[in-house]
Amino acid sequence: MQLLPTTDMMKKISESWSFVSGTAFQFKESTHRSTVDDHENLMAVILPMYIDSLPQAESIAIGLILDNDEAIKVASHMFGLTPETLSAADIQDAKKETCNILGGSLIVDQNSKLGLPQEIPLHEFLDLQKNATFSLLFVSDKPNEDLVNLMIFDVDNKSSGEFLS
Repeated sequence: MQLLPTTDMMKKISESWSFVSGTAFQFKESTHRSTVDDHENLMAVILPMYIDSLPQAESIAIGLILDNDEAIKVASHMFGLTPETLSAADIQDAKKETCNILGGSLIVDQNSKLGLPQEIPLHEFLDLQKNATFSLLFVSDKPNEDLVNLMIFDVDNKSSGEFLS
């Protein structure tokens, strides 16, 4: 499997997040699997990444988990709107585009490609991640690590159903 070194990934996703949010932001690697609970105010977006060197039945998934407050801040910055004028569709679009930008920063070669980002229920996202044989977790450098989590993990497309099709 060909991925960027972890320190390069942290640098790239930190820079990308700072760009989309308008705020300086640093991610750090977490040594434990995500312990995010299925809360109503957390949103999960999954983005498939297909790397040419992987077998056809496998891919990497890039998952972004945000709380409502952070998603609204990003959408407000991205669209130049006040939080009060954002629609639910604006927030959903911003989450997907953020995941797409973060994933795009991790492309390793011209044969890699991104799928389409999709919002999925958090518990289904966590099930996909739980079954991964390979997983990296990057968390916010802020005290509340559940604010923004970015996970990169392998996915067996046969068992992931519609999420990565």
